[in-house]
Amino acid sequence: MSTGRRFRLVLIKPSHYDNDGYVIRWWRGGLPSNSLACLYGIALECRERQVLGADFDIDIEAIDETNWKVSVGALARSIGESDAGMVMLVGVQSNQFPRAIDIARQFRSRGIQVAIGGFHVSGTLSMLPERDPAVREMMDLGVSVFAGEAEGRLEGLMQDAAAGKLQPVYNFLSDLPHLEGQP
Repeated sequence: MSTGRRFRLVLIKPSHYDNDGYVIRWWRGGLPSNSLACLYGIALECRERQVLGADFDIDIEAIDETNWKVSVGALARSIGESDAGMVMLVGVQSNQFPRAIDIARQFRSRGIQVAIGGFHVSGTLSMLPERDPAVREMMDLGVSVFAGEAEGRLEGLMQDAAAGKLQPVYNFLSDLPHLEGQP
């Protein structure tokens, strides 16, 4: 049983911009984000195992920006009203990275902890000899970058966030987990 402490985890799958600079958003989404669904399932499993301790409730919200507007102000307030929390930008592909930077900038300007992961972060860290300038920009904003798979690792990220001590880089590319039996 919880004593009422709350960790607010907001998972956001960013959309991307059209040629005129508008966020692409559909009234009805045709295909759900697999990355968002997987992270949500992993987060639920972390909540069930009480990875932050029995005194913490973990409140999880998943938003796919391709069919839902990200209300930064309201989300930042809800995190601020919690004992701890963070925003995770999940499954971010290269064409979504400019939008992810804009979202991260808004949350960081409100003092909210942010982490980003996905194909762009993992791909650039694994293939480029130097850090990608866009990833560097994220890190300069104070955003933690996460490379690799979150299975078995999300709890460490959440524990660091609950302590207010996110690392700049979580790089698990050389230690990929076996996915059999994972939530």
